[in-house]
Amino acid sequence: MWKEQPTCIECGKEILEPSLRCPKCQNLTLVPPIQGSHSSEINLQTMWSLSDFLPSYNKPITLFEGNTPIVKVRNIKGYKDLSLKLEFRNPTGSFRDRALSLIVSDAVQKKKKSIIGASTGSFSISLAAYSAKAGIDTTNVVPQNLELTKIEQMKIFGSRVIEIGDSVDEAISKAQELASKDDSYLATPETSLLTIEGQKTISLELALQMKNIKSVIVPRGAGSLIYSIFRGFQDAQKSNWVEDVPAIFAVSLEKTKVSHLAESLEIKKPFLLNEVKDILNKTKGQEIEIKGDEMITAAMDLAKYEGLFIEPASGSVLVAAEELLRNETITPESSVAILTGSGFNALNIYAAQMRDKKKVVWGLSESSTTKFEILNLIAEEKAVYGYSIWVSLGKTQSLQSIYQHLNELQKKGIIIISKRKTKRKEFEMTKKGYETIEKMRNLIDFI
Repeated sequence: MWKEQPTCIECGKEILEPSLRCPKCQNLTLVPPIQGSHSSEINLQTMWSLSDFLPSYNKPITLFEGNTPIVKVRNIKGYKDLSLKLEFRNPTGSFRDRALSLIVSDAVQKKKKSIIGASTGSFSISLAAYSAKAGIDTTNVVPQNLELTKIEQMKIFGSRVIEIGDSVDEAISKAQELASKDDSYLATPETSLLTIEGQKTISLELALQMKNIKSVIVPRGAGSLIYSIFRGFQDAQKSNWVEDVPAIFAVSLEKTKVSHLAESLEIKKPFLLNEVKDILNKTKGQEIEIKGDEMITAAMDLAKYEGLFIEPASGSVLVAAEELLRNETITPESSVAILTGSGFNALNIYAAQMRDKKKVVWGLSESSTTKFEILNLIAEEKAVYGYSIWVSLGKTQSLQSIYQHLNELQKKGIIIISKRKTKRKEFEMTKKGYETIEKMRNLIDFI
């Protein structure tokens, strides 16, 4: 299976299973740098064109991920001529497809009947899609504050979804518990070495697609992508594709009231934080902290002026790039920013931003607009409890104000507390509620 056997970086134990942590001492495991074919011999079509560097499987599960394009910014002055690696062009709209192609292939090789995963969204969407391709049942455990557009995509691919807790840490704990009970394959970016090995193909492609790369700008998140990028360049260096590993710049999110705009950057305990710091030192890069409002503005500008629709977390690298270029730390001609995910995975956030700009929608007051949107969510059962409604509306208002709206609607007899037996207080429409929302819809059609 392995081209080079993974070993623990601390105790030296050889690792047979694709575990990111050594079962003996819990330190990080590592696949040594791999020497592959000469770059001129690679016919890059998909990620699997780089099979010299990947574990081998009898039946690899692929949706033709990889070989994502690189484009240069032409119309935005702040980072004109910067190269962008369009990872959102992967099959499910994120760089995670590279990891899941390997992970699901491994599950198939092990003849597993079901897979249980946990993440903040894109990983889980990808897991659902690749499992569907492989014909394996999937359960995704996700935090309750996850974007509904992401949850709906998982369900479209046939995955069961369990929402639990407020952080990915709680979701991972639950996934581990469920997987141990029924011998399911456990898939999380925090536990699988295959996450790193799949994602490293990004930098292997960069080494083939660009000459003279000096700087790479990457969202930090929990650290797996940065670690993967570094690993890929190590392989490229061992194979004489590049002379040196480029400087790697990690982008993190300042803790502000709008930090929720990118769950993938809002990580309480980045599990590879120490490794990221070491990589930044080795490559002479640095960490750049940006604000959430700058991030989403950059993402919207990229759509408006370059025609590229990315998720808010991807906008973070553009903000960082502009700062690095302004300070002359990097040059645009020799730098590339990784755009990790599609804007279609964050439609609710963008819709909320547009609502916020318009203030009054459909001829209604702002307060009435919010109540109307709450009623629509409850009527269509897209969100039926306070926290999920708050998330669906983009978290642009306080959670307390959402509960205030719910109390007012309840007092007017438009909604009631559901009789379903659940751990949280859920709401459903009354007859009066359905009549009210129908009248509001008719009014909107008239206007």
